[in-house]
Formats: sequence, C-alpha cells, structure tokens
Amino acid sequence: MSVLGINDSANSGASLVSKGSVHFAVNEERFTGLKNDVGFPYHSIRYIEKNAKDEVQAIALGWIGGNALVSRVFPSWDVKRRKLWRREVPKPSRFSMHMSNIVYRLIQDQNPKSFWKYVSNAISIPVTKRKLSAMGSKLYDKDVYLVEHHLAHASSAYYSSGFKEALVITLDGAGDGLSGSVSLGENGELKRLASFKASSSLGILYGAATVACDMRYGEDEGKLMSLAAYSYPASIPGLDDYCYYDTGSKQLVSRLKTRNELLLAEYMKDHLLSKYDRESFAYSIQKHVEEQVVALVRQWIEETKVHNIALAGGFFSNVKVNMILEHMPEVKNTFIFPNMGDGGLSWGAAAYIDFVLNGKFNTKQVNDMYTGPEYSDAEIEKALKEERKKGSIEYEGISDPASYAADLVADDNEIVLWFQGRMEYGPRALGNRSVLALPSEEENRNIINIIIKKRPYYQPFASTILEEDADKILGDYVYSNKFMTSANAVRPEQFKNLIAASHIDKTTRPQILVNENPLYKSVIKKVKKKTGTGAVLNTSLNKHGKPIVMSPQDALWTLANTGAKTMIIGKFLVRKRKGGN
Repeated sequence: MSVLGINDSANSGASLVSKGSVHFAVNEERFTGLKNDVGFPYHSIRYIEKNAKDEVQAIALGWIGGNALVSRVFPSWDVKRRKLWRREVPKPSRFSMHMSNIVYRLIQDQNPKSFWKYVSNAISIPVTKRKLSAMGSKLYDKDVYLVEHHLAHASSAYYSSGFKEALVITLDGAGDGLSGSVSLGENGELKRLASFKASSSLGILYGAATVACDMRYGEDEGKLMSLAAYSYPASIPGLDDYCYYDTGSKQLVSRLKTRNELLLAEYMKDHLLSKYDRESFAYSIQKHVEEQVVALVRQWIEETKVHNIALAGGFFSNVKVNMILEHMPEVKNTFIFPNMGDGGLSWGAAAYIDFVLNGKFNTKQVNDMYTGPEYSDAEIEKALKEERKKGSIEYEGISDPASYAADLVADDNEIVLWFQGRMEYGPRALGNRSVLALPSEEENRNIINIIIKKRPYYQPFASTILEEDADKILGDYVYSNKFMTSANAVRPEQFKNLIAASHIDKTTRPQILVNENPLYKSVIKKVKKKTGTGAVLNTSLNKHGKPIVMSPQDALWTLANTGAKTMIIGKFLVRKRKGGN
C-alpha cells in the first residue's frame, strides 16, 4: 500500500511513497515543457498511476488554503500570477499594486487558521476528487488528506534525512500563512516548536530584492546570490526593517507594513537600490539573510540540544547560506532536501501521511534522486530515427557510453550532452540529464553560456566530484553531499583544475558522487585517468528558460535548438549534421 502525494500549485507534481520509501517523484514542468508549471499535475499522476505496482492507499495534498485553495478553484489565477513573476506579461502600475496589496494584507497570514482549514477541507477534497475522476483516474474514491504547507516541507527534509533525531527548519516566501517553521523530529514524529508568519518573510525579502534588480521572482534568486560575490564587503543600514530574526521573541519580525513581493521590490528600488550599485545591494541582502538564519539555527540548537539539522523550503536553495550552516560549530550533521522548493511538496505530503497511516520511516538518508521516467534503447532509437529523417542528425550505436564520453570530454575538450537512466527529481542535474565538460578549461564556462545557457556572466556552473577526490579538491570538505545543495571552498592549489566549475569567490557547488550512479561514476573515473582530477563540469541538460529535459525527444530538441554538437543518449552517439546550429 502506498500514498500518492500531490502538489497542485507552484511547480506542481506528484510522488508515490510506500512504508518510508519513495518509488516515483516527478514535476509537471518536465511533461509540459513550462518551467515551474502550475496547476493540477495531470501528467505526473498519469505517469505514476501507469507505472506503480503498489495499490494507492490514500492521497496527500501538499497545501491547505491560501494561494493553493484559490488555484484549485480558479487555476487561471495562478497561471497569470506566475506569468507576472516570469515577466511574460506587463508589470502592473504602482496604483494597481497598491490596490491588490489591500487584499494581500488581509489574507497573507491566513488568520484564523481554523477558518482556512475548514474552508479548504470543504472545497479542496471534492475538487481534487472531481479532477481525478475527470482525467479517468481510478484514484478518485481514495481518502484525501490535506497537509499544511510547512509541515509538508518539514516532512520532505526529515523523512529523507536518515536522522532519528533532528532540528527541522523550513523557510520560504509564504505558504498557508507562514514563511517558516521550526520542528523537532524524533523517531518519526514531528513536533512543531515555532512558526513564522508570512508577513515577516526572509524568502519574500530575498525574492523582492531579486525583482528590484530586474530579475524574476521565484526563479532568479540564484542570480542575486551569484551577483553578491562580485561586490567588495558592503553594508546597507535598515535591512532589519524588512525582516530580521528576533532572539527575544524567537520570531521573524518585519517593521514595515505588509507588502506583496512586487510592491516591496518597488519600495526597495526607491529606498535602497537607488543609493547603491547592484553588486553592493546583492552582497548586503545576502549577508543580512545569512546572519538572520545563523542566529535562528544557533538559538534553536541551544534550546533543543539537537545538533542534526534538516532543512527545506525554497529559501534553502541558497547554497551560500547552506554552506555557512553546515560549518557552524554547533551543527553536527546537515541535510537539505534536494527538491527544497514547492516542487518537493508532493514528496513531503506523501511521506507524512505514509508515516501517519503506516508508522514506518526510513532511517537511512535517501540515496538518490533518480525517481522519474527512463527510456529503453529501443525507445531512444525510435526517436533518433524520426529525428534523422529531418536530416538534422547522424547517430551510431556504441557499446561503452562512459568511455566515449570521457574521451570526448578529456581528450577532445568537447561539450557533451549526456542522457541516461531515470530522470532526476528537483532543480539539479545529477548525472542523468546533464551537460558535461572539462572543468580545467576556463573557456568552457563561456562556451556553454554562449551555445546553450545564455546566462549572465556572474552565474557559475556546478561540478561533480568523485567522493575519493573530494577532500583533495575541497578545502572545507565535511560530508558527501550527493545533491548539490551546498557550496564548498576549492583548495587554492586545485582551483586551476576546477576553474570552469567554480565561482569568482573560489567556491563550487559540487555533487559528491559515491556509488549511486555507476555509469556516471565510470565517466568521471575515466576522465580522472586522463587528467589526474576526478571531477567534471556538470550543468543541467536544458535550454535557458526551459525545464531539465525528460524524454529523448526533449533532448533532441535541445540539441537542435542550441549550439551543442554532440550527445550521448543511452547507447548512442549523436552528432548534429553540418549546417545545424
């Protein structure tokens, strides 16, 4: 018996959990090609229902009220809001922002909570059942449980961490009237110790600062973090007015009146950004949030005497914050849920209800994130034949994809699109849907940006490093982070070997590869034999603005619509014919 988790709002998706183990987890964006797609995850549910072997016992929804409730009834509203965040529609006037902010202030904290829970149960459960029935699913008659937003986040981190005892902290923009929570996980039980209201949010502060720099809310926060490294140490007074952690009340506090993210961004432009350059602004925002989270974690470790921390929520996509936390002297072990944003809510909701119903949880840390679709060589070749008919590619079968990839990367310094096995879950490519390159060639960073990513100059690429080489390459290596959820400092003598996969501040965002992906590990071991360094540059296989590819057809589209020339997909070497992009 298993539990199907559903997130039907931001970055929607579905997951299947059985007795503490996750069998499938996917996000709708991979099926539709719309990054961070919103709404009911029809494709994700169909995929799981088609492939699941266990009978589904119950359904868990990863939101209760607020935005999710509105989007369940009026899905077009959520779509419009996302388009506004992605700057696909014109920005509203300031007058319109102020008018919409009146409603925002009334409902942001969603009080009283009992009212929102009652209304959501009355509406969400029958609406969900009707949608399942309309799509022809046999699951419409299953019991539906609603899991509060930050409980779902906390569950995703705790039940994946392998910790029997952990301090579980969630932080994001807002969800179900909260911007974060602190919980204690003990032997499978989660006990909430504190929660932070949505009107005082480090996530919204950081997101609004991103928008103030003319970037996209909910998507470009990583750019702001990267930009911060280009500043000299700077300090902007008054950031406590926006949001800070108060150790006296153990709360996040904002001295400003509640403003939605767009209006807050305009306020920041007028009062802060107009006085400073973007780099200094980004540095100050980054430094401020780091200080608040360190204060929060330190106080709650002292309060609980628990030194293992498990983290989730979109705020913890900030790898520089995570880097600082894992090196705090008070912290013994750290785990950040790999799909830390709202895309991971279906996993968390399913894990929580699975434990409630079955009383079992996994006491080992989740081993990998390969939880999506995979394709046989026959399916891949069918797609290749169709593409070859267009005259755009040539391909051949190969017996040893790892050796071919290593030769191309290490000997020929080629940029290789690499497609293998089950698709990764979450925002990071972990060696099955990746773009690979030699990390010691600085120009590779620029080449990948020019031919595929087209990202700003200040955004670095990530790396994959063999576990046995991690301590030699990284100066602050602590543990084998398999999921690229934190940054590490590169040893000065090793920086030249990782220069294309490092940032200007001499850090890299590594995937430490142990034994969870033998084929990918074989590639890097063969690269090491040729170069002496057990590492590659690894970035996600997708064109800028698109989600990570899912299918062979998606991968071939990416090859055709970027300047990439070579792909290894399954047991096939694919070359773009002369005259292609």
